[in-house]
Amino acid sequence: YSFEYTMVYHWQSHNVKLSGVDDMVLLSTVTDDAIVDNLKKRYMDDYIFTCIGPVLVSVNPFKQMPYFGDKEIEMYQGAAPYENPPHIYALADNMFRNLIIDSENQCVIISGESGAGKTVAAKYIMAYIARVSGGGSRVQRVKDVILQSNPLLEAFGNAKT
Repeated sequence: YSFEYTMVYHWQSHNVKLSGVDDMVLLSTVTDDAIVDNLKKRYMDDYIFTCIGPVLVSVNPFKQMPYFGDKEIEMYQGAAPYENPPHIYALADNMFRNLIIDSENQCVIISGESGAGKTVAAKYIMAYIARVSGGGSRVQRVKDVILQSNPLLEAFGNAKT
């Protein structure tokens, strides 16, 4: 596939009736039906990320999405919350800043059924952190360990008791 895509223009459409809301705490009525309707509207417009307060909801698009490149990394790196549309890079950047600036340990819970895109989401988070964390041989070693840890983490995540 070849994609020509400009995320900024695509995500500037804020017609709530057509594309839903970025953060579901802004829904006028918060019911199961309203949440599902909002996620469906956004999914139909290729908005796969939606917030509900500090929680990021990701819906697997089952296709290659064009907004995971260098441009998007730059857009989310150091950005204020809600400055940009919901994205896994916003979550990863918030985690990274809390780790570095506040020296707080970070944990992310990625939950969903088989085929929901959990592995892909984890890879995007790890790749983002590896990309923005700087250089140097020690840092590169940590990046390599993080990126190579996915199969082990996945094995624990898929284990049955």
